Amino acid sequence: MNAFIAERFRHGRILLAGDAAHAIPVFGGMGMNTGLADVHNLCWKLAGVLRGWAGPGVLDTYEVERLPVARLTLRQAVDNTQLAMQVQSRRREQIQAGEAAPSQVELPWSERYFAQLGLVLGVAYRSAAVLPDGNPRPEPSEAGTDYLPTAEPGHRMPHLWLTRDRSTLDAFGEWFTVLTGDPTPWERQAAAAAPWPLRVEALSDEHLDLCGLPPRGALLIRPDGHVGARWHDRPPHDSTLRDALAAVSGH
Repeated sequence: MNAFIAERFRHGRILLAGDAAHAIPVFGGMGMNTGLADVHNLCWKLAGVLRGWAGPGVLDTYEVERLPVARLTLRQAVDNTQLAMQVQSRRREQIQAGEAAPSQVELPWSERYFAQLGLVLGVAYRSAAVLPDGNPRPEPSEAGTDYLPTAEPGHRMPHLWLTRDRSTLDAFGEWFTVLTGDPTPWERQAAAAAPWPLRVEALSDEHLDLCGLPPRGALLIRPDGHVGARWHDRPPHDSTLRDALAAVSGH
């Protein structure tokens, strides 16, 4: 069992992800989620560069965004490992002392042992691929035990029902997505958004408050499901959306 993180995730044309970038102890089961999130973060950036709608500089944001998450995850996994080892050590001492097995076995779990949603769903990115909206920029998730859904720039867009059987998560894919309660002005800008792949989806009034949006505001969701930008009103000028897409993609 190993615990390490690479000094860097990129060197020229070489990019590290998953087990090549970090070895996470098995306690808590966080290694696979961390590796999948690496690839989810990286694949849309690579696709954009290869297809011409992203600049090569966007690949620099991969390490900026994912390295802090790997460090936080490793720290939590090491804490979990130490917790398990302490329980095993105490039981070994009981056996050596000839003590009878306790009627209630102490397990190496705690509320935080498997409660890792903060590290899986609550991670916040800070990089050139996230545009601040004037509010304090989010720090990366700390303890990782709690998940509070939020649509702040940098965070993963939470699940909300767009229709009875369709979630916001179903709206994301190999494209950018604009979520808004006022689609018309954003659809006009989207029509001129080439070469970026882009779709516009309507949000119901009940979801606007949850997203921190007034009726005319909008969210720009990256292909990995993280909020790339947030506006609190209609586009202030005709190039608002294009400028944001260019900035987020490093074009």
